[in-house]
Amino acid sequence: MRRVLFRLGVVLVGAALVLALAADYRTGVYGTVLAPQALLSAAAPVLALSVGAVRRWRRIDPRLVAGAGALAGAVSLGCSAWMHVTAGSPEAPARHADAYTLFEITALIVVLVLTVRYGAALPAVGASLLLCLAAVLRPVAVEATENSLVLALLCTFAVCAGLTGALVARLAAADRRRHAEQVRLEQRLTFARDLHDFVAHHVTGIVVQAQGAQVVAASDPQMTVSALGQIEGAASAALRALRHMVSGLRTAAPLVPAGEAKHLRALVATFALRGGGPARLEEEGPVDSLPTAPMAAVHRVTMESLTNVRKHAPDSRHVSVVLRVLPRSVEIDITNDLPEAGAPTALGYGLVGLEERVTAEGGVFRAGPDGGGRWRVHARIPLQSAWRDGP
Repeated sequence: MRRVLFRLGVVLVGAALVLALAADYRTGVYGTVLAPQALLSAAAPVLALSVGAVRRWRRIDPRLVAGAGALAGAVSLGCSAWMHVTAGSPEAPARHADAYTLFEITALIVVLVLTVRYGAALPAVGASLLLCLAAVLRPVAVEATENSLVLALLCTFAVCAGLTGALVARLAAADRRRHAEQVRLEQRLTFARDLHDFVAHHVTGIVVQAQGAQVVAASDPQMTVSALGQIEGAASAALRALRHMVSGLRTAAPLVPAGEAKHLRALVATFALRGGGPARLEEEGPVDSLPTAPMAAVHRVTMESLTNVRKHAPDSRHVSVVLRVLPRSVEIDITNDLPEAGAPTALGYGLVGLEERVTAEGGVFRAGPDGGGRWRVHARIPLQSAWRDGP
């Protein structure tokens, strides 16, 4: 639709310029003593129109567009002053008030629109001022008569209309660019969270298992072989997760598993710490009937929390995951023993990303010591998100 409207506008502007040029030839302005000034002042906006057209298709420097507009306005004002001096000389004919040069006035208004729309911001301000003065003052350049003043008033209305339209188009384009940049930023943040959630969990498991293999290598080589097998399995899982994430970025496929409880059960069942301590999953309520989006968020919270347990509390003896399905929400609690040096004093990037994800769903997220010697991650996620299921 924008393309059709643009082409229609080009046709209308071209028709207006042709009609104005025909009117100027009919009045005979190019055959009078003012012909040199009229031809010179008409050439300047034509040059600026060419620059504006090139800017539309070749993306040239916006400062050049503003400079061409300023040059057209300055040349037109200079030619208007030259016309006034020439018309006032004793050698000039007595009747010059009809030398309005409608073609130049129309071209100046079009150049004004192009300058305000495509020109660089600061240079376009000065250029637009020159163009406005040039278009409004041209009808009274030779002589201020009743007809010329009426035409100057009409030119003022046309200039104001063109200026308003160009400003609206410029602001709309700036708003589209701002929105596109915001979307790109949100996508980058989403990609960063997905990369952390999918890959960091498996890579952390590889690191923990490699550390355990180094500890038992000297005393029990057979355990080392078993640890290497687990490391290979974790690396393969990380590779599969990375491929799944890349394929999700290339297509519209969801990056999170399809919101099924079996994925959460498998995640908790395969969790193991350096000393071999497992995690325990408790389910309350109809877990298998949870909607996809809340279950996917629960999966992310659990994955990040277990990853942090491996990183910061690998010697924990008790790791529990409690999933409760309530009438209007689902709650997930992950608790583990605090490390000997105490709990971390600040949230890492993973927990910050989880908080953003949960709050975006309209839920509540908390992470920190629970006062009983344990670290607790709690999230409550509504079954129907306001932004997702609202009107």
